[in-house]
Amino acid sequence: MSRAALLPPVLLGLVILLLVQMVGLAAEALLGLPIPGVVIGLVLLVGLGLLRPTRAVVRAAEPAATPLLAHLQLLFVPPGVGIVLEMQALAQNALPIALAVGGSFVATLLLSGALLQALLRRQDRRRGTADGTADGAAGGAADGTAGGPEGEPA
Repeated sequence: MSRAALLPPVLLGLVILLLVQMVGLAAEALLGLPIPGVVIGLVLLVGLGLLRPTRAVVRAAEPAATPLLAHLQLLFVPPGVGIVLEMQALAQNALPIALAVGGSFVATLLLSGALLQALLRRQDRRRGTADGTADGAAGGAADGTAGGPEGEPA
């Protein structure tokens, strides 16, 4: 029996979460990446969940992650205190901050819309080729009636 199996599930989950975080922090320090190590660890955890052989590792972290997620709102207290403490600096830089937030919102909105349209077009193409028709013209009109080109009666 392995030593990991002897640990209580919550403790094992915390160990997994902390190990993934430490790997992310180490990757940030060693590679000099401009991304926080905690974010790298989170991306690594998601990657482990996507790969079939390592899904059990992510499932083992779930008993520790569930209570943390239940009290997620407590994690917003330190940033809130920081905002209150740095209110003057934020007020002095209000325009650049507003432009950055507004610009990132617009960029995200445009990118999400373009991605959604591309995925919907791809889905339409797949459905069209799956039933043997390219546009529904060969199988009849869109309303289910038989017709020729341009919706003329056959």
